[in-house]
Amino acid sequence: MSDELDTLKRHSHPFVELSAGEYRASISTFGGGLRSLEYSGKPLVVSYPEGAYPPLSSGIVLAPWPNRTADGVFAHDGVLHRLDITEPARATAIHGFVGQMAWHVADQGEDFVALELSTGLRQGWPWPLYMRVTWALDANEGLRATFAVRNTGDASCPFGLGWHPYLSALGAPLDDCVLHLSADANLPLDSVRNLPAGPEIPACWVLPDLETGQRMAGVWLDHCFGPMPEGHRSFGCLGSAIKASDAADGYADARLINPDGEGVRLWAGEGFEWFQVFTADPARREGYPGVGRALAVEPMTCPPDALRSGKNLIRLDAGEQYSFECGISFASCEKDFL
Repeated sequence: MSDELDTLKRHSHPFVELSAGEYRASISTFGGGLRSLEYSGKPLVVSYPEGAYPPLSSGIVLAPWPNRTADGVFAHDGVLHRLDITEPARATAIHGFVGQMAWHVADQGEDFVALELSTGLRQGWPWPLYMRVTWALDANEGLRATFAVRNTGDASCPFGLGWHPYLSALGAPLDDCVLHLSADANLPLDSVRNLPAGPEIPACWVLPDLETGQRMAGVWLDHCFGPMPEGHRSFGCLGSAIKASDAADGYADARLINPDGEGVRLWAGEGFEWFQVFTADPARREGYPGVGRALAVEPMTCPPDALRSGKNLIRLDAGEQYSFECGISFASCEKDFL
């Protein structure tokens, strides 16, 4: 698998190293995202070599929409817009475009860095945006990301945000780990284009062991999880051990735990209603370079195809600004969960 790492494309955009207590992080200015995160020298995310472009969207910021837009076509205020198709096999526009742009360092210190960019006008996206993300380490709390977006144009625009980390339970093989996810519902996706294909169903119909923790051995996912619509919360089954309605600290929550009862916690604050959970897998010709099987847990403010459906889509008026937070920390069952 080391040969796979050697074939990754390289760039010259800088990386910024952060440290606080037992935590160490590396931030890529290309894509604005997280390259690596360690606790006591062990990984909390699956990393990639410094100087490489992020493989499989690893760690990048997903905006101004996360996930897929069918045919790259959507309407806003009665006007049709056509985005570049960036996933030709499925004829979709995927994950926005700021994750494929170079961000600039606006401020930094030993334990934080603030990156910013102005998007200008893009194909199918005639609304300029200013975005800023601050990555900050805390010796006790781990990594916190604060995202801010402002519409710098003179007309309203749609907006959605996501983040694409691959979680690692201190380096344990994925098949040895257990996933805990705060989700009441699964949004079914079609098997060809991975676009919404029906109303929400109970999450445990897809992952039946969510209540006690889903063992990941042999499990492949490219599924969307989130809240059950009002009036349907009691429909189906008992639900997850950490439900979307009562996750720790009021945040959406995902944890990947190794056989020693230790691992990683991802939390997502107000506005992040959805998770896309994706398994990179060489058996499906899409393994994570140098690792093979790896699990992405992607917090999103809206589900797939939201530019077309409008579901949880944010409307940014001219000059309006929104902010969001999420983060990653070390987790142990004894301390944090069971």
